[in-house]
Amino acid sequence: MSISTQNLGEALVWIAVFLAVVAAIAGVTVWIARRRGSTTIALDATVAIAQVWLAVLALGAVFATWQWLFEGERWIDRMPVTLDWPDPLPAGAGEGGAQLLWANIPDASATVAGLGIGIRLVFVVATLLSLAVLATPAALMLVIGRQMLRGTPFTRRVSSWLFASAIVVLVAGVAVEIIEAIGRTLVARAVLPGWDSGAAATTQGLFSLTVPLWPFAAALALAALGAVFRHGAALQRETEGLV
Repeated sequence: MSISTQNLGEALVWIAVFLAVVAAIAGVTVWIARRRGSTTIALDATVAIAQVWLAVLALGAVFATWQWLFEGERWIDRMPVTLDWPDPLPAGAGEGGAQLLWANIPDASATVAGLGIGIRLVFVVATLLSLAVLATPAALMLVIGRQMLRGTPFTRRVSSWLFASAIVVLVAGVAVEIIEAIGRTLVARAVLPGWDSGAAATTQGLFSLTVPLWPFAAALALAALGAVFRHGAALQRETEGLV
């Protein structure tokens, strides 16, 4: 969750509202579970929060897609530019004799308008993949929580979901970074002149793509958990066969 306002108090209020909503959902779930005499209150609350989480992300996907496709102006973070700063460079030296000789701003955040449908679709795909990564933990909590409420936590279904989640996190986590970088460069090329134009701000003209490492670590951890749950499912079947 990210809040950007010019007033610190307003930002803190919005964060407090968000936390209060989460606490209210958990509180209502706990109250209902106690009224029913449930002995799995923590699991009930986890499943309820996971369901709300997925619903909010689904609405967010629809809203974000509508914004990218139909809003005229869009805010672009870290758009790659070539912009010398400052011009001219300040005279004098800093502390200890250090002196500023040359500086460059490699990226800028800007509001742009008139983007083509192709560029907009690039950001739509990146947004949906990002939401898919955020939805993965909630989906796992929902599946595991429901299986535990049924008294069968170790099943092939859970292990299959863990392996599938590992693939989603790996593919979507890597793709988001690459697709967003491509989109930012396409925006820069669309709204800025080339580097050889002599303008104060120009596009670098380069696609600087980075493959993040965290999706590999997260996918490995999920795959390991999937193997553990698959082994647990086999042991559970053997135990049930002996009873």
